[in-house]
Amino acid sequence: NKEVPSDTPSGCPVKGVGYKASSSVDEQPRGFLSGWFQSSNSNGGAAQSSLSECPVKGGGGAMPASIEEAAKHSQLPAPGQQIPLSQHRVISTIPRGDVSDQPVSDDAAAQTNDARPAVPVHQPTNSSQWMYPSEQQFYNAMRKKGYNPPIEAIPSVLKIHNAVNERSWLQVRKWEKELHNNEEPKLVKFVGRPKDLSPKAFFNSRVLMTQEPFDRHDWYVEDTNGGEPRRYVIDFYEGEEKKAVELQKQAQQMMKPPSMYIDVRPALDTPGAAVDRMVMAAREALPGLTAAFDSFKKSE
Repeated sequence: NKEVPSDTPSGCPVKGVGYKASSSVDEQPRGFLSGWFQSSNSNGGAAQSSLSECPVKGGGGAMPASIEEAAKHSQLPAPGQQIPLSQHRVISTIPRGDVSDQPVSDDAAAQTNDARPAVPVHQPTNSSQWMYPSEQQFYNAMRKKGYNPPIEAIPSVLKIHNAVNERSWLQVRKWEKELHNNEEPKLVKFVGRPKDLSPKAFFNSRVLMTQEPFDRHDWYVEDTNGGEPRRYVIDFYEGEEKKAVELQKQAQQMMKPPSMYIDVRPALDTPGAAVDRMVMAAREALPGLTAAFDSFKKSE
């Protein structure tokens, strides 16, 4: 698993969002960001809608998606907004895979079984890379979900939030480079599945009694050999729960979310994916032999 520190903008996000919906407004949701982004419901309590989603996919979570959800919101200031937010959208480092030039709605893109869908409506058709939402879009997305975040925190939170995608992509690139000799992978599409536990997460949480991930994504990477795109499962976990009490107050005061873990691995769609997992586990367990083997391969 990849830990992303909470004390730098490149670290992360939203991480640490591992809380779920409370069964009543008197219960406090588990996780750190609940202290930051309280729901603006009339009772002033914790939001009763689902809060288990997040950092990169936001259907109902406190934090909207970095790409697929927040970017479809308006660039206009929210009603009563006093502090202006940037409308500039940052281009990610994530290359976009083979897609049609015909735009498609976000819902249709998420539901389609086609691994090479059309370009989502919130993405420019002439760009070769995925584009993140602006600060204003990010803020509007949260307001639409019933949250009233501190507007002055939005720029920093968005930077951290986008960094989750970048860190996740670095892990995908590692798998592609080391196991498939793919130096420049491209992301064809991604699907947020915050309510679906992966088999690994299910086993860990139900049998080993570890915490559940607070979000899950499935990313589809283009196969350079022309085959079906490879699917990667990404589980997002919040940091050490034993430090929750100490870190929660600090995180609120510093407007910085706590650490999280990103677990990236190929989905077990084919026997080859299972082999990939075993090979990567061996490479990480024996780094010295791995380095020697890689050096030998290059010298051939």
